[in-house]
Amino acid sequence: MKIHLAIAWLLIHPVLAWAQETPGLDLSQPPKDEKEKKPSVQGEELPPMDLSKPEGEQAPAEKKPGKEGGQPEQGKGAQAVVPFSDKDVALGDRVKAVQRKGFLKRGRFEITPMLALSVNDAYYQKFGGAVRLAYNLQDSFALALRGAYYGDPYRTDNVREGKVAFQSQLLSSQPYGQVMLDGVWSPIYGKAAFLQSSIVHFDLFLTGGLGVVWSATSFAPRNEGPHLATDLGGGIRFYPKEWLALELSLMATLYPDQPVLSVPGTIQSVLTANVGFSFFFPFHFEYVYP
Repeated sequence: MKIHLAIAWLLIHPVLAWAQETPGLDLSQPPKDEKEKKPSVQGEELPPMDLSKPEGEQAPAEKKPGKEGGQPEQGKGAQAVVPFSDKDVALGDRVKAVQRKGFLKRGRFEITPMLALSVNDAYYQKFGGAVRLAYNLQDSFALALRGAYYGDPYRTDNVREGKVAFQSQLLSSQPYGQVMLDGVWSPIYGKAAFLQSSIVHFDLFLTGGLGVVWSATSFAPRNEGPHLATDLGGGIRFYPKEWLALELSLMATLYPDQPVLSVPGTIQSVLTANVGFSFFFPFHFEYVYP
């Protein structure tokens, strides 16, 4: 029995000694090869972009590996590594949802030369010009003095047919000029993209006021005035520059004609389509928070 135990001990003893000398695996630390491995410059992840900084400050300059020790060094003429710039962002993404007004009129003068063409007289077409001088008390309200002059009317081919149809009772009141004191109210302001590259500011306005009109009445004696008058109109203005605006408008001027019992209408109306350019003084403005 003792001999068998001695033989078993001789066989098991070398195995136990080898197990005590072999260290166990330490799974709490990465392998030695991965621990010493350094990430390459080209494969490492780029830092997040900070859109609040200029394009040149988005990312550090590109580095090149050095000759000794594998340490990166600054390359000559290296540029910032940026995956995309502000130019790649769509126009709609660059425009914020809430922005301050891009064009201010408060405290500024404006002078607006215009061309006028009547659109409500099929028999006698009227051409003229007008000038409006205004002062903007607020961005949405201005007081304006408007003067207009009309040349000789153009007689259309409808006059002969009209005289036959109405038995020669065609009203032929001829306005020569007018001076009106108006209030201009701009309740709607907005901005629109133009050719997907720029933003144009615009507003819609209403105007109305009182004044006088010099006009020859329809029947003798042809009193050339002046006659008390009122006007009402509206339009749209675009502001491509700080000192310039393009205006499109419709204006209706009403004034009394000489009352004649045989003629049912005694109020003359001149509806004109106008196009003009507004020049603002001073040329520049500074934004003032309310």
